[in-house]
Amino acid sequence: MRQGALTLMRDLPLFEGVGDETLEALTYGALLQWFPRETRLFAEGEIPDFLHILVEGTAMLAGCDEAGQETVIDIVRPGDCFVPAAVLADAPYLMSARTLESSRILMLAAPVLRAQVARDHALALRVMSTLVGQCRGLVREVKNLKLRTTTQRLAAFILSQVDPSPQDEAEDGATVELPVSKRVLASRLGMTPEQLSRTFTKLSPHQLHVIGNTVRVRSVEQLRRHCNVGLPNGHHTS
Repeated sequence: MRQGALTLMRDLPLFEGVGDETLEALTYGALLQWFPRETRLFAEGEIPDFLHILVEGTAMLAGCDEAGQETVIDIVRPGDCFVPAAVLADAPYLMSARTLESSRILMLAAPVLRAQVARDHALALRVMSTLVGQCRGLVREVKNLKLRTTTQRLAAFILSQVDPSPQDEAEDGATVELPVSKRVLASRLGMTPEQLSRTFTKLSPHQLHVIGNTVRVRSVEQLRRHCNVGLPNGHHTS
């Protein structure tokens, strides 16, 4: 198990440039497990025992109101880690997490991670970089919800799924597979499922053709212009 975890960690963005001695130390108490679809990984208010890192699959982070109504805060992709701020601070989670499909997850013991972050400068910098990226992502989400219309939010999400590699100008279209169900996507974008359906309908006559979870973008550039959505640095907009 430890050797398998060590091999995986060398390829994870979080540990880029971190030495083998530190990676070896991080494997103490680590677990590498498959979790079925819809498995609750941790609940809001719990104190972290592990730092969860998604290796394969898809998961989500969610919050609940007093009535128990759940809203999706973020979608977790392979290579992402779950709420490292809570793990580093040894503080209660402010969100819950569960898998959206069968997922393979590396779990690093929280006390071991904190000890190695305090000891290893390279690891501390990588963790800091991850925290900065997540913080900036949350700021973008707040701006999306407050400053963009539902049409712009959906267009921005679809554009964020488009392969950023250079395309032939004559072939400006793209095909996108939604990474989650439309119900989860609606919650992620701050909409009801009915609002999401209406928003897809609004966009369809202009730039989109939707079949199930497959979205065909007739022209990436025209979709950007129609919805006034930029793509800074050619990367994610959401």
